[in-house]
Amino acid sequence: MNDIDDAIRRTLSAQDAKILERLDTDPALHRQVLEMFSGSMRWINAAGWVAGLALFAAGAYFWWRFAYAEELRHMMLWAASAGVCFLGLALVKIWFWLELQKNAVVREIKRLELQVAALAARHEG
Repeated sequence: MNDIDDAIRRTLSAQDAKILERLDTDPALHRQVLEMFSGSMRWINAAGWVAGLALFAAGAYFWWRFAYAEELRHMMLWAASAGVCFLGLALVKIWFWLELQKNAVVREIKRLELQVAALAARHEG
């Protein structure tokens, strides 16, 4: 920690210090994922998880059908279908990682806002 962080912590009220301490540490990954289901976009996130599970199940089924297909045409169709499902699953996963990153950036901005407010209060007083 540097001098400015120490100065900020000295000027914070007990409640503000508690909030800042909570914002200073990133929560564990499982906590971040669970937080995605408590915000305003919880229904979209839940639908994304359901879609991801459905895409995985469909891709696994198509891959299994590919493995037991006897004709080349059917093999190509089952493999292409499985590929599309797994590609869709990859896109859903990328979207979720972007949501996690967005939440991390929002947490950092809130921490900075709190520090700026504390510095402004210190200079006024």
